[in-house]
Amino acid sequence: MQRREVTIQSMTLQDQRGFTLVELMVAAGLSLFVLATMYGVFRSQTHTAKGQESRMEAHEYALSVLDIMVREIRNSGYFPNGLCNATGGVVEATATSFRLVYDANGDGDCLDADEDIKFELQGSNILRNTQALTDSNVTALLFTYFPQQTGGAAPPPMCITANNPAGCNLDLTQATNWTSIQRIAISVTVQSTSPDVQFGGQSTITMSSGADLRNHGVGS
Repeated sequence: MQRREVTIQSMTLQDQRGFTLVELMVAAGLSLFVLATMYGVFRSQTHTAKGQESRMEAHEYALSVLDIMVREIRNSGYFPNGLCNATGGVVEATATSFRLVYDANGDGDCLDADEDIKFELQGSNILRNTQALTDSNVTALLFTYFPQQTGGAAPPPMCITANNPAGCNLDLTQATNWTSIQRIAISVTVQSTSPDVQFGGQSTITMSSGADLRNHGVGS
């Protein structure tokens, strides 16, 4: 009976032994490795999500500005009463600005606030008349003008200045050529308004669209 008690006590003491220092250090190292791996994955996913969010914001800005400009530029030269028909509704055509008139309400005067419209790049904003369409986040705006296509091949662009764009034809510094404008290609470069320096930084996107002046060449 006495021998049996000694055996049980020996087993109990053996079961209560703790971890060695080496085992604790190995366990701590493994834990740190797992945590570092998880943090790396989290940071990478956050970086990707923030970058996508920033690009989407810039994309939506560019798309909304282009939509506004295209919808209104298409109205150039809309004169249901046959009045206001100087230069087909085009008042100004440069690389970074375009001014148009149209008779929105059909009263024949083209003098109302929404009948004489100018889009232009001023600093880092695109303006519609004096109202900013952007939040100081535009880096470039470019208008390229094209005459009506009369053959199988697309016509060359019209000249904003001498040989600009390359291979151009018809000088837009001459107002008499404004009536020949049939299509305007618009390119906008926009940055996100809320860049995250730590995750993704600044996103910049360039979008382009075209506006056909559907009232040019149409009889009043």
